[in-house]
Amino acid sequence: MPLIRTSATHLLLTGTFLGSVLLSHAASAQSAPIHTKPVHRAAPKKVKRNYGPVSATNSPEEIQVAGSTTVQGVTRHAPGGGLMRVESRAGTIQSVTRDFIAKQPPSANPVQVLALTPSAYVALTEPYGIAGGNLMLRGLPGDHVGWIYNGAPVNDVGDGGFYANQTSDGDNLKSVSLMPGSADIDTPSISAAAGSAYAELIDPSHRRGGFVDFSYGSYNMHREFVRLESGDIGNSGFRAFASFSNTAADNWRGPGKFTRKHVDFKMVKDFSPDSHWSLNASYNTNNLQLDMYPTKEQFDKYGKHYDFSSKYDPNNKTSYHKYGLDAFQNMIASAPLSVKLAEGLRFDDTPYLWWGSGTIGGVSTVTDGQTFSGNQPVNVDVANGTTVYTPLYFSYHRTGNNAKLTWKQGVNTLTFGWWFEWSRTNQSTPVSYINQQNGGPANIYGDYGPNIYKTQEGNRWYLNNHNTFTQVNMLYLGDKLSLLHDKLELQAGLRVAMVNRKVDSYVPNIQQKRAQNVFEPLPQFSASYRFNSHHQLYVLGTTNFKMPNNNTMFELYNLDGSMSTAPSANVKPEYAIEEEIGYRYHDDLFVGEISFFNYNFTNRQMGVLSYFGSAPMSTTMNVGNQTSRGVDVQFGTRPIFGHFRPYVSFEYLDATTDSNIHYLNDDLRTKGKRPVGTPHEMGALGIDWDNGHIFANLNLKYIGAQYATLVNDEKLHPYITDTVTLGYRFSNKWHLRAPQIQLNFQNLAGSLYRNGVYSMSPFAHATTGVNGTNYGAGSAPTYTLSPGFAVSFSLSTGF
Repeated sequence: MPLIRTSATHLLLTGTFLGSVLLSHAASAQSAPIHTKPVHRAAPKKVKRNYGPVSATNSPEEIQVAGSTTVQGVTRHAPGGGLMRVESRAGTIQSVTRDFIAKQPPSANPVQVLALTPSAYVALTEPYGIAGGNLMLRGLPGDHVGWIYNGAPVNDVGDGGFYANQTSDGDNLKSVSLMPGSADIDTPSISAAAGSAYAELIDPSHRRGGFVDFSYGSYNMHREFVRLESGDIGNSGFRAFASFSNTAADNWRGPGKFTRKHVDFKMVKDFSPDSHWSLNASYNTNNLQLDMYPTKEQFDKYGKHYDFSSKYDPNNKTSYHKYGLDAFQNMIASAPLSVKLAEGLRFDDTPYLWWGSGTIGGVSTVTDGQTFSGNQPVNVDVANGTTVYTPLYFSYHRTGNNAKLTWKQGVNTLTFGWWFEWSRTNQSTPVSYINQQNGGPANIYGDYGPNIYKTQEGNRWYLNNHNTFTQVNMLYLGDKLSLLHDKLELQAGLRVAMVNRKVDSYVPNIQQKRAQNVFEPLPQFSASYRFNSHHQLYVLGTTNFKMPNNNTMFELYNLDGSMSTAPSANVKPEYAIEEEIGYRYHDDLFVGEISFFNYNFTNRQMGVLSYFGSAPMSTTMNVGNQTSRGVDVQFGTRPIFGHFRPYVSFEYLDATTDSNIHYLNDDLRTKGKRPVGTPHEMGALGIDWDNGHIFANLNLKYIGAQYATLVNDEKLHPYITDTVTLGYRFSNKWHLRAPQIQLNFQNLAGSLYRNGVYSMSPFAHATTGVNGTNYGAGSAPTYTLSPGFAVSFSLSTGF
């Protein structure tokens, strides 16, 4: 399939143009808000839907109950303190809303706020979410979850990774919904084998004004945030907000800092009550200090002090913290359009673009006669023994469009759509200068300006330089039947994904061009039955897939021409089949859900971490088949005993590897073993208390034991995480709207423990293969560490 270069500007403007044309032909309309994922809420008694002006954090579809929404978006009525909401989708969905998000540290990111959901656990590597966080979903890593942000897919198109710190500021995050095991038929993702997740920005307020938030905390953390609201702009139907934040903190483990600057923008145009358009944009730049992740033995011996050094050691250059840096800048923009064309006929279109560039630091030493580009020598004027900066550099350009028509006629609703995406990913290793004053890189990105070394021919010196071009076409067709006075809902659909990927290498290597073509049919079916307004029963059968890491399609070379990472052309897409049966109950006080699930995976992909010099590089390998089954339970209440809103969740997960995994010249005894990073059980407790002025929040999560090797000969022990929030809202004063102070505490006991597997290994100790091969002790797995005690103080107000 030929690759077509598409103008990003053209794609973003397509939705606006089509909206203008289609609206001029639309018979009539009413305006409803557009959501990245529509979720139908059942309204409690005495609830009135308001289609007039609403606050910055509430769309017209939000349910307004007794009392008012705070300037932070807290209703004080959402079930479980904002850790649940009433859902009607046929399939598990676990949602977190502003009532919970607003009481987390203002720097919290979309992954961090999912920590108490039954299916997920989150391992932070620093206290504030500046560096993102590692998500595991029913024992599957976060790069198997398809993330959609304001309608746009935001997983790394090459390896599926999701970098939560590059999306919304916590003050602007409206909601996050997690759909473990499944994705809706119109979900634009090639990384959703474990399920999908959807995050949204808040809507602009109809009221002119703004919001400011200042935070200070442990490890010299400080954060400054300001959001300006235009309010309704005359009678144009437009309103918008723009915000800026600056966040910085010292590394809690060792030398170095975490810094982040971020801009969010959203503009909404209401054409009529049933048609509207929005423009969303987020720009982010961050410099992060990487850490060294210890083995069990290293952790037992050194604790958190096994890390980079603040001093340059010429005999151990890779230990210097200025070479362990992760710097990135990116922009995500989308322009969702929803238009009512005629009675029963709708058109939805989301053009988007994604741009980014950055590096993961690395360092090397030049040896005379050992200067290579790829696998061929080059002549470079550089002295023997010179220290050079050799980071892994990434650059992304990605555009796409997801369009669909929905036609409702009587009891039948038909959906047809097409998702198209084109992307270019450049991955290179420039060789650049060291700053002679501080010993760090002359330029953190390594590939800018005059800082890169050049060959005698005048060309920039690259050890590696590859472009990955990925083109995606996904067609989808779905049908929904509503029977028995809408009590019974049947849905069936088919997505067909066609992915064309090719890699071009611009340095000499084994093969200059490689290609991969994937065709995946993805059927799904669901049924839902409502006994009455309180009880719902559903069943779901769905399929999903994940593309292999693009790093499997090319090799990487070191400074001396030796191969660091070999290509693995036989890696196949992971394919998942999932079945669910679930039950929901809700009334004016209680909301609960229980779901039983079963997965079957073929060509299960597992992440493998290698190092290019001192820079970590991830790739994937197939490890055969896997079966996972279990149960999720969550339960929350609206206010009880005055102002309490408790929430509990639980998951039991039984997962097994169904194949012996090939290793060197034999097979490891992995059949029947438990997959890496898969706890048997998890449980959470959240308690929210809020009387309108004083509020408090307690959150606990238990994570069961999990293995770190394929043969299950080393594991991570169970642990409990804890966070506490205390705060006070003042009454309006002068031009200040609801000034607020808030304290957030994390890890109250200051416990130091391993909270996740950073890099698994086949085996840690000596073992015997299926055919009798004796393997000596293997490389030990490495672990992330839970940040120590941290407290932050926030002062905020609307105006």
